[in-house]
Amino acid sequence: MNLRPIIFSFLLVFSFGFSLNAQQDNIIITEDQSSVIFEDQLILIEGTLTECDNKTQGIDNSYVILKITNKTQQARNFNIHQDLFYDGVCSTCNSDEYLFNFSLTPGQVLKGTCYENNQSLKLYHSMPEHLSPVKLTDYQLSVTHL
Repeated sequence: MNLRPIIFSFLLVFSFGFSLNAQQDNIIITEDQSSVIFEDQLILIEGTLTECDNKTQGIDNSYVILKITNKTQQARNFNIHQDLFYDGVCSTCNSDEYLFNFSLTPGQVLKGTCYENNQSLKLYHSMPEHLSPVKLTDYQLSVTHL
C-alpha cells in the first residue's frame, strides 16, 4: 500500500489550516461599545464600530459589525434594507443590492466578523484618512417582517 498520497494530502490540509489560522491571528480587532440600532418585540439589531487591522494583507479598515437576535421562540423571516450615507450622501438608497433576507431560528443570534466578506452583517465605515477620506456618516436599517 502506497502511503505517499495519504501523507501528501494530510500535509496539504494541515498546512492550509495553519495558513488560515495564521491569517486570522494576524488581524487585530478593536471594538467600541455596542449600541441598539433597531428593536421591536421580535428582533434586536445592535451595531459595534470595529477596527479590523489585517497585518497580513495590509488592510486597516473599520466596519460597523451587526448582531441580530431573534427575541422569540419562533422562527423569524425578515428583510433588512441598508441606507448607507458616506460623507452625507446616501450611496445605497433605493438599491436592491443592499436588501438582505434573513431567516432566524428561535433565539438565534447572527453576528458579523472582520473575516467575512458578507456585507449583510458588516457595514463598511472607513479606512485610514490618508488612503481614503470617505467615511460612513450615517446609516439606517429598514426592517420588514415577512
